[in-house]
Amino acid sequence: MAAYNASDVADLLRQIGANDQLLADAYVYGTVSELQSESRKIAGLHKIGLLRPDDDVGDYRVTAELKRMLNRLMRKQSSYRQLSDMGKVIDTLDDMVIDYQTSVKNNQHDDAEYYLDQLDDLLYEAKDNLNVSLENMHHAISSQFGFVSTLSAKVRENERALAYAQKLLTELQQVDPESCYEWTNWACPSDFARKISGFVYWFNQALPRLRFIIDNMRLSLFRLRRDEKQASLLRNMARYLNQHPEFEISDTLFEDEQLPQTLKLAPVMPLKSYVDTRNSELESPLVALVQALRKTTKAESILERDSSDLEVAEIQELVIDDDFFEQQTEQLFEQVIKYGEPISAIKYWQKALKSWIIEEQLIDPKQWVELVFSSYCKLTNDQQDALDIKPKGVKVTGTTDNYSYSDVEVLLR
Repeated sequence: MAAYNASDVADLLRQIGANDQLLADAYVYGTVSELQSESRKIAGLHKIGLLRPDDDVGDYRVTAELKRMLNRLMRKQSSYRQLSDMGKVIDTLDDMVIDYQTSVKNNQHDDAEYYLDQLDDLLYEAKDNLNVSLENMHHAISSQFGFVSTLSAKVRENERALAYAQKLLTELQQVDPESCYEWTNWACPSDFARKISGFVYWFNQALPRLRFIIDNMRLSLFRLRRDEKQASLLRNMARYLNQHPEFEISDTLFEDEQLPQTLKLAPVMPLKSYVDTRNSELESPLVALVQALRKTTKAESILERDSSDLEVAEIQELVIDDDFFEQQTEQLFEQVIKYGEPISAIKYWQKALKSWIIEEQLIDPKQWVELVFSSYCKLTNDQQDALDIKPKGVKVTGTTDNYSYSDVEVLLR
């Protein structure tokens, strides 16, 4: 029945087992080089059809047949792109059914057995190819297309797999499996009828499974695109922050003579987890510390607690007086909202100074500007969304974003 006997198959398997590491390297790394110690093995594997020469002289690759078998066994994700045309499979099965029916009716038992075996092999190959394709697609979705690392590559693989699955579903929906029952409309043997009915049952189960995989692919593609967008936003944000730092302070800023004394920074203080015994300046305080630790501490006598009477005064209500100038800042904000025009804190202070003097309330203009700014910072988020404050000042020499402010202006956003 087979073209080879058992000894030929066993010899081929022994060849594969004896050269397992060499074939594994050729499959994993793409090629193997014809070294002096491996030249005889490579020549033997080339002779039996397990290796083929590469474009470069001395390099060999795994043959297509062996690589296809290993891809299926190792669940390589490219194996789902088989594009098996079920229509052609049905036409081929129809021809085999006719040949089998003719052989059975003419009592040609050997030919009938041959055609039945061919029919069984074709049915198994068609079902196995589609089952492997569906299993690998499901595995790709479950692993989030883990055979590629970047999100953009995962999105492309998901899109490619989804397009293939939709095309495969369209092709399978054009086939009517119920018409295969017409092959059994005669006094056929039970083995033949069982194979046909099993094929129809499997086909009807494969379509819902493929639709379920397509739905999962769409959901996976949505998630991958969302993750890719979020990653892109984070990369752009990080790039923007690197290109536009808020402050760029030089390490030697404290040495700048033009920098005001109040803004000068002290140099970095070296910190150590141990005492530098070579430093002579630390000798005296270190000796004093050791001597203080060596002194015995005297136990202090416990003093007796003195007793005294506690007088409870009546509870008095506290009257909280409103701060005059905080009310003035609120009036400043109200005028900005009411008239919609920006108001300078210094100009407001100049206009209201006469009335404040009458009420015996005085405040320094610098303190008034600081009070307006602090009152703005204490506003709620909604109030700060409605108002804006713009400080006016002169840039401090030697810095990038430090200013000496002399006035603030309150305006509507």
